[in-house]
Amino acid sequence: MHIKFSDIDDKFIKNTVAMGYYTSETELVRDAVRKLRENANLDSMRKLLSTGLEQIAKGETIPYSTDFMDTAMKQAQKNHQSGKPVPDELKPDDFNV
Repeated sequence: MHIKFSDIDDKFIKNTVAMGYYTSETELVRDAVRKLRENANLDSMRKLLSTGLEQIAKGETIPYSTDFMDTAMKQAQKNHQSGKPVPDELKPDDFNV
């Protein structure tokens, strides 16, 4: 893969490597891409947490209990074995409680 950077970005990359923060331009770019992936994962987690907080505020929750967790785990294993994908958003009806 060949990537063409703007002059300002190219200079930044070269200077950052020259200062010793990275051993090569490739290492810097790999680290930048890894950080982008991490941020994307964090954004997904933030969205899920926001959805969960909204559901709590609306009272759309299922009380935690050992029985509930056992049932949810069994349902998750059953879904996995049957190849059923996990929905983006779970609802109480998704569990056979």
